[in-house]
Amino acid sequence: MTRNTALLIALTCFLAVASIFMCANATAAARFQAFDHTAYPQGCRCCRFIWKPLIHCGQVCCSDGCCAST
Repeated sequence: MTRNTALLIALTCFLAVASIFMCANATAAARFQAFDHTAYPQGCRCCRFIWKPLIHCGQVCCSDGCCAST
């Protein structure tokens, strides 16, 4: 009886951790897409970010409408 109870507790903990992990990854994609057009104070902005291995700008736009073509 205690073996079944321990197995049920372990399965419940695993499902809770898996649920939290999946929810965190689902909201991360929405946050990454929100940063597609970040304005820079100099008037230029980043049109495309490269996320790995470090976050950096893949394409900079310094005129009106140049990010729309990407």
